[in-house]
Amino acid sequence: MPQQTFSSFEAFFDANRHASLRAMVLGPVREHWLLTHLVLNNLSIQFGQAESKALVEGAPRAGGVSIFMPTRSASAWWGNGRRFDELSLMVALPGDDFCLVADTPRSWCSLYIPNAALAAATGDLAPAVASKRGLFQVPPQQMARFRSAIGQLDDAVHQAPTAFHSAAGQKASTQKLVREIRNVLATQQEPQPKLGRQAVPRKQIIRRAMDFVDQHDGEYLSVEQLAAAAGVSERTLRDAFHWYFGVPPLQYLNRRTLHQVRRALKAADPSKTTVTSAAAQFGVWQFGRMARDYRLLFGELPSATLRYRY
Repeated sequence: MPQQTFSSFEAFFDANRHASLRAMVLGPVREHWLLTHLVLNNLSIQFGQAESKALVEGAPRAGGVSIFMPTRSASAWWGNGRRFDELSLMVALPGDDFCLVADTPRSWCSLYIPNAALAAATGDLAPAVASKRGLFQVPPQQMARFRSAIGQLDDAVHQAPTAFHSAAGQKASTQKLVREIRNVLATQQEPQPKLGRQAVPRKQIIRRAMDFVDQHDGEYLSVEQLAAAAGVSERTLRDAFHWYFGVPPLQYLNRRTLHQVRRALKAADPSKTTVTSAAAQFGVWQFGRMARDYRLLFGELPSATLRYRY
């Protein structure tokens, strides 16, 4: 999983695990062909960086969906003859082919998601993906959320690569990333109440949500999961949480995560566990922010909790 540096562009493109590639350098060949590869169960993500202009043709890996996104200077990229911008993604399915051209310098990420992983996350995404094959535009709010998540994961991998080695860290990160992928590939519409249907009482919404939380103690959870468990829209869930707890569900889940991390640190052996590995098992990717929030909430850094083991 650590970042690899390649001395030749041929070796760099041969190391790509998401597609069969044919590459041709169009500008002066430079050094620093960098590739970072992370496997989360059977989901795979790559971060690449190269400084030479190149033309790349290829066919995606079988059995799943491949996604490509420039992470820097998006407008310097062309995909299948169309220019990228900050709202562009390229999606490729088995049987597709693609062509990418970029000026220097450039950095990018690509993801490979098996069909089973997407389907298991909440239903079949095939119709939505099929309608967005090739280069397509993502609504600004969804794209900003996706770019932010990918950026956080990239930072986390470089800061603490071993944090993703444990089974719990892999599971939480997979769930988190798959949900971000689903969010960006298909606009999730708010459930519409049927005619004549009575509104669900707030207490019942909270009870359903809290029952779901109790049933998944120790696991990473999202607002979308709580809303689905309560059988209401995310907006209705927010209203219920504000009424009952005085905070929105996202803030509640963030605080829950800090308490999960604290329990794990207090139970851990500091000679075998790191703060980052303990945090990653609960879906934390922004380790610095987590440490700041942890200190504000508990009055000490997570490293102190691990070291002292109350």
